[in-house]
Amino acid sequence: MENGRPAAYITGIGIVSPIGVGRETFWRAMLAGESGAGPITRFDASEYAIRIACECNDFDPKDFVEKKAISRIDRFTQLGLASSKLALEDASAWGFLESTPERVGLVLGTGLGGVGSMEDTQGTLDARGPSRVGPFAVTKIMPNSGAANVGIMLGVQGPSAAPALACACGTDAMGLGYDLIRRGDADLVICGASEAPLTPTIVGGFISMRAMSRNNDAPEEACRPFDSGHRGFIIAEGSAMVILESEASVERRGAEPYAKITGFGRTTDAFNITDPDPEGRGIYRAMKLAVDSAGLDGSEVGYINPHGSGTPAGDGPESHAMARINPNVAASGTKSTLGHSLGASGAIETVITTLAVKDRTLPPQRNLAERAEDCAELDYIVDEPKEAPDLKAAICANLGVGGHNAAVAIERA
Repeated sequence: MENGRPAAYITGIGIVSPIGVGRETFWRAMLAGESGAGPITRFDASEYAIRIACECNDFDPKDFVEKKAISRIDRFTQLGLASSKLALEDASAWGFLESTPERVGLVLGTGLGGVGSMEDTQGTLDARGPSRVGPFAVTKIMPNSGAANVGIMLGVQGPSAAPALACACGTDAMGLGYDLIRRGDADLVICGASEAPLTPTIVGGFISMRAMSRNNDAPEEACRPFDSGHRGFIIAEGSAMVILESEASVERRGAEPYAKITGFGRTTDAFNITDPDPEGRGIYRAMKLAVDSAGLDGSEVGYINPHGSGTPAGDGPESHAMARINPNVAASGTKSTLGHSLGASGAIETVITTLAVKDRTLPPQRNLAERAEDCAELDYIVDEPKEAPDLKAAICANLGVGGHNAAVAIERA
């Protein structure tokens, strides 16, 4: 119980990422600073100005999805199902789900939904006519298809939601899951986000927006959060789901939490459809709301995993917002390793923040050689992990296209 408000305990972690599948493999690669960047192989990008991405090359849907179901669900749903199963296994929570499905909730967000299936369906329509559009076209494309199919396949019967706040939706999902727990609507929530955006239209669109790095010759060096050479992000796919539980459920099951969510904040910039507020007011208020609702002082926040997409428009304002929370805070822009998985990024970065708090070890970022002049002078963790024996609390914060901001406060359990 925090400030008279129940916490949500994180008892399981499931992740599919460009640097590994599963918590242990992922965290080992993250601490080692391994890069998930490389050439695009999901489609022929030879004629594109940008031909690099972070793909989940170690993911095989057959390891997690029944053979007959693979063709009926989009890749983002496949990724979400895999990370949900991994999280349930990690939490040893299958028995609870099977015995009490009505007390289990599900929040599975996505920024884009089944955009790959949308493009495939359009191709079929153009080439073969409307009579050849498949019967699963709509249910593969709709943004809630991840939550719907995962709920059906796992047997979840409690409350469910499918947030779609662009690049902030993974963090927003944590707030929704946190609310379900503290209101008593569920005892356990499978919570996170998934994204599979490596398609011709999405990559082409971001190229036109001039939002991505064009460093095709050195993809591992392309994303450079807070660095003087930052020129944009590198697009990625991935998914992360966590198991959130009430304190009573943790005690009843004898679960061992990694950490706990104790505060949350969400705000809107009301500034621009693509660029964040240049003063960073929205992301600062989201972080401040998370800190205040957790009953923390900014000085108690020892680590922030920021949005850190490597764009000049975002890095400066966000860095100064972090400095307003705690001028001495440690930070690492882990998209330099993982790329930017859009809607899934906040869920993946919540996992990173959770493991940092649990292990009291701060993961490094890549490619910060010289801090950009317009970025605040913080304790950036670069190239090597840093031990943080006194770490009590941390923040994961994200900005979304459209001016959406979300931040979650995570403390030691």
